[in-house]
Amino acid sequence: MKEINSVREDAPAQSEPLAEEKLQRRPSKKNWLYESLDLSRLVHHRTVIRNLPFIFFLAGVGILYIANSHYAEKNVREIDQIEKQLNELRWEYMTTKSQLEYLSKQSEVAKMVEPAGLKQLREPPNKIVTMRSSRE
Repeated sequence: MKEINSVREDAPAQSEPLAEEKLQRRPSKKNWLYESLDLSRLVHHRTVIRNLPFIFFLAGVGILYIANSHYAEKNVREIDQIEKQLNELRWEYMTTKSQLEYLSKQSEVAKMVEPAGLKQLREPPNKIVTMRSSRE
């Protein structure tokens, strides 16, 4: 029976390290989040120095990206402004054209030249025919 007792005594001794390992393996949620966000163990001084050219390249690409977006927005604003000017000029053209058509009507021309003493013909104009000379 001593052997059984000795086995039973050994059994609790083995279960204690397993419980400690389970506690160590399973960190709390707060520790897990902190450890997953902790980048200090991944980024060392040598790693940063070794990757400086790539970091500068990424910074340059970022600056070019920002500059390009500003340039594009400036062009869009300029296009909008030019379109507004074009619409205003089109409206002015249509207004002027309609005024010209109205003022060039025969009745309107007659009203404008009446103060100068010119009157509208009541008879149709006569055609003048000349004889051509034989020299041609």
